[in-house]
Amino acid sequence: MDRHTSFPVVLAAAGAEQSDQPDFAIRGFEICSNDRFQTAMWRWNALERSFRMMEDLKFNTLIFHQNTLTDWVVLPRAYFPTKMMHARWPVRLAQVENGKSHISEVAKRAADKGIRFFLEVKEMSYPEELVELHPELMVTKGVVCPTHPFWWEFMRAKYQELVEDIPDIGGVLVSPGTRESKLSLSVHNCTCDRCRSYDPSVWYKNILQSMYEPLQAKGKLLVVRDFAYSRTEQNLILDACSSVSKDIAVTLKNTPHDFYPPFPDNPRIGHMGDHPQWIEFDTWGNYYAFGFFPVSVVEDMQRRLRYAKKNKAIGAMFRVDLEFISDGSDFNSWDLVNVFGAGMLSQEIEQDLDNVYRAWLAYGVADHLIAESEQPAPVPVPPAYLPQFRDFMRASWAVMEKTLYVRGHVFNDGGCQFPFSIKRAFDNMYIFQGREDWEPGSLKRVEATAENLKIIFAEKEQAEREVALLPEILKLEETPLPAGLKASMREVLDLYQRYVQGFKYCAVACFTTKKAMNTHDAADIAAALRTADEVDAYRQEAARRLEGTYYPHYVYWFLPLDYLDRLTADVREKMTAIQAIGTPVANRT
Repeated sequence: MDRHTSFPVVLAAAGAEQSDQPDFAIRGFEICSNDRFQTAMWRWNALERSFRMMEDLKFNTLIFHQNTLTDWVVLPRAYFPTKMMHARWPVRLAQVENGKSHISEVAKRAADKGIRFFLEVKEMSYPEELVELHPELMVTKGVVCPTHPFWWEFMRAKYQELVEDIPDIGGVLVSPGTRESKLSLSVHNCTCDRCRSYDPSVWYKNILQSMYEPLQAKGKLLVVRDFAYSRTEQNLILDACSSVSKDIAVTLKNTPHDFYPPFPDNPRIGHMGDHPQWIEFDTWGNYYAFGFFPVSVVEDMQRRLRYAKKNKAIGAMFRVDLEFISDGSDFNSWDLVNVFGAGMLSQEIEQDLDNVYRAWLAYGVADHLIAESEQPAPVPVPPAYLPQFRDFMRASWAVMEKTLYVRGHVFNDGGCQFPFSIKRAFDNMYIFQGREDWEPGSLKRVEATAENLKIIFAEKEQAEREVALLPEILKLEETPLPAGLKASMREVLDLYQRYVQGFKYCAVACFTTKKAMNTHDAADIAAALRTADEVDAYRQEAARRLEGTYYPHYVYWFLPLDYLDRLTADVREKMTAIQAIGTPVANRT
């Protein structure tokens, strides 16, 4: 028997409120995958577990998110007839037929349960074989042109085939503005005359029109995501929706650009005219350590759902994993509490959050050191232990915010790993995940000034003190958890302290070095070189801690020692270069 078949219905016992008139009509459960790792989206044991959780928590919309998902289920035949595929690309033909069969069965089972099923993609995408058939798409040598007129008919053919072959899908969510798609105008990769002069708003409109028409003809919904890297790009995408049809729904991330809990609310929430609004949330921790170090964002979720409802959003959708980390999800993390929060709060926002924690504990807690596909049944925790688990999860978020962010700015790539160079660290804060675009003036908080450095370093030291207190809050030894689960959590808490320390050393090194790069002052240069020694000493100690261990691969992801080697080399190289130039007379000590 599948160890997950005994899925307890815990909400009534937990005292949770289940409204007959939910606050959000659309309550989405999002599962991710990618082109290389066949993750939970493709495994029936994981899908059956997800369906059971959706039914218990009253999610009514299932979303499969894979950047090029349509290329796994659609040829399209207008460009790749079966005879050609058998002769030239039989493996891809079989893969597409398999993918189509799988997705069709998921859609059918969802429909039988009263759940709407959507595909989520990033456009534009295309199978690599297409360029061989249409070399004219490479206007400049080796670069596929995103503005070639060919694309608009190709996209129509692709989505027409999709809705014909998989009639049970409810529609498609699309991100047309992200640079993560295979082909994007915003990357500016093609330098042809047409691309240089192409109006971005027309490009987005062409994509949406090419998708909307075949979907609308079959009664399917097009939902456009606002995933963009700047306020300008976000506005271009969302305004393009209105130029195509008011029937297009929009889904807006709860914070601008990506899922950054310290960021302000997404400025377009409540400003989408007549378009139906859905709001997106992450529950696993894309920017708070992917559940390995447990964190609750239930409190933030309640506030932001309240804001979304006030601004007339009708839907909320919640991601439970992420495409670039395999064999991990909320289901092998205590972050599963955030999924309970998602389901319960999207039903009834104004309820005691203890209901959420109680429901999660009644369902049971997972073992962070066991991969998702090997995870045993969760271990229920009696309600008497609710206060310490709740307070621990809340305190952990306070630690994580001071670790992965610097005064509210994102201090990591999105993989929650150490920065590997000074440039990368500051590009993340200043440009790539830049808060400044959404909150002008916020960059002043992370300028490498003596005053700011004092505040930043105090923030990291506070995180280090607070992470050391987490075991006292949890009181693990007093809980009735099995010995093996207690041992695993002790390991996690020990690694957590080292993780926080690592980010402290990296932040001190990055900001001290940045200050020296600005001043060329001899004392600042010497201070930067000392920070490189401190990072190196931490790296050696972390290597000793990890030596001989056999954790799941994602543990080593969070402590990438080679990143520390690259960072220390970068600091020393930059300081050596400045010393070779010499410091200005005014700065000499």
